[in-house]
Amino acid sequence: MTRLLRAKLFHFIVLGIVLYGVDELYSRYLQRELVCPSKIEIDSMAAKWAQQNRQPMTDKLRQALRQSAMDEQMFFREALIKGLHKGDEVIVQRLLRDAEFLGIDGDRADQIETVLAMGLLDSDEVIRRRLIQLLEHRVIADTQGPEPSEHALKRLYDDNPAISTKPSRYSFQQRFYSGDTPLAKMRAEQALSNLNGEELPASADVFLSGELFNQLTTREINAIFGADFWPDTNSAMSLGQWFGPVKSVYGWHLIKWQAYFPGGAKDFAAVRLELNLLWQREQQRRGWQAYVTKLRGQYRVLCNDEV
Repeated sequence: MTRLLRAKLFHFIVLGIVLYGVDELYSRYLQRELVCPSKIEIDSMAAKWAQQNRQPMTDKLRQALRQSAMDEQMFFREALIKGLHKGDEVIVQRLLRDAEFLGIDGDRADQIETVLAMGLLDSDEVIRRRLIQLLEHRVIADTQGPEPSEHALKRLYDDNPAISTKPSRYSFQQRFYSGDTPLAKMRAEQALSNLNGEELPASADVFLSGELFNQLTTREINAIFGADFWPDTNSAMSLGQWFGPVKSVYGWHLIKWQAYFPGGAKDFAAVRLELNLLWQREQQRRGWQAYVTKLRGQYRVLCNDEV
């Protein structure tokens, strides 16, 4: 009889565990459901994106915006499923603040559970962003690949000139004549004639970034004066002589090239640590992308509107 009772108790425990597991799986199944953004919502996102980037919207970009919105919803839900909101003090304090604002009584745990039950997390943008960030950090932290081989690092060295080469640098002086007008250019040309003729030039306009620039790269120069400013300049310049006028996004400039510091290849050993970091970041990026792809396959998508 005792053996029979023990057997029944064992079966009861096993059945309870199975039912709990099934209930947990079904609960997660219900949670892993996404609702497509409506056409109105996508139109709003597209208009905002086009305004911010000053580019025309295309069907491909609209699809990318739709996927991005659905991914954000998916990351948020997955972070909740994993309970990341329970162990983060920033989120906990925000939930307690919401509970206090709503006048919810009880101890700390009761207040948090009440706020969660009210569904306030869905409308709290700060918490949403925080949870997505926590999820991404956890996934990336779990992406631990093997150490890169010498061959892999040398391939990165060859494929990334921004790391493996030292850019050329330039030092120069400039005089500025404001405005995209024939008169501004004429003023610059007259000043150039006076400068090269060792005569006192007419006064120039104030350039907010200054007159003297020391050891700047081409990218740094173009960031100040506008795209493609420097290549059009240095091809015809001689050290110690004034040159111009050269057009920037602000007006016309006279340039006196004072020094040139040639670039060259950096030693592999000197950038080894940087290459290691680059390799690690690439492994983390691939790990995150693989996780996102896998996660998308676990979610059901409900769409009512045509995009």
